[in-house]
Amino acid sequence: MFGNLLLAAVSRLAYLVVLGLHLSYRYRFVGVENLQAACKSSKYGNYLFAIWHQNLFPGITAQTGGQHVVMVSKSKDAQPLAYTLQKLGHITMRGSSKNSSGVDKGGRLAKDQMTEILVTGVPGAITVDGPKGPAHYVKPGILDMAKHAETPIIPYVALADRYWAFNSWDKFRLPKPFSRIIIGYGRPILVSPTLPYENFRDLQEEIRIHLLEQEEAIIQQFKNWNTLSEGKRLKGITGD
Repeated sequence: MFGNLLLAAVSRLAYLVVLGLHLSYRYRFVGVENLQAACKSSKYGNYLFAIWHQNLFPGITAQTGGQHVVMVSKSKDAQPLAYTLQKLGHITMRGSSKNSSGVDKGGRLAKDQMTEILVTGVPGAITVDGPKGPAHYVKPGILDMAKHAETPIIPYVALADRYWAFNSWDKFRLPKPFSRIIIGYGRPILVSPTLPYENFRDLQEEIRIHLLEQEEAIIQQFKNWNTLSEGKRLKGITGD
């Protein structure tokens, strides 16, 4: 009982901290045309973000203007994240990958439920190397969902000019107050509904390369900060 009350209090506090930090950040957006192209080419008019777990925090705070469905670990440690996402207007699917004994912890069911929501036209987001890594390794789950939901994948990068790096498996980054943050939307990646599972590896590598190259390009964009779009949030799409 006490544990549940404490977890609820921590979750509420986490949300308030996230909200406060978000209000202090300044955002700029690049590649908005890729996001718009994905929506036009998608069967259901949506997209599926692929983001590194390392950059999850600014990736969340930048998307407060529209609803997304997001995969979140089923562990108690992830409850503050799930609560914060819900308070920001998003839908959360709780599930974790198989443990060391090979027992599924709700991951399959969560992916199926998330796919059902994607086909209604709601955009989605997945940390492709989460929840526990290895870092910068794209797992096949996002391709499975994109295939069945016929939804384009958008490599999604969110970088701050100043941040704290945690001593975690992914070197998780928390942008400092009043940071400048650049959001980058990569070129849409389409997954054929007939693509065999054994052919996923090439697309996994393509997503990985896109994310890493996009991150390097965005680092250089901080030099052009004043020329970048401030963007706007409308129906889940951030940009002009």
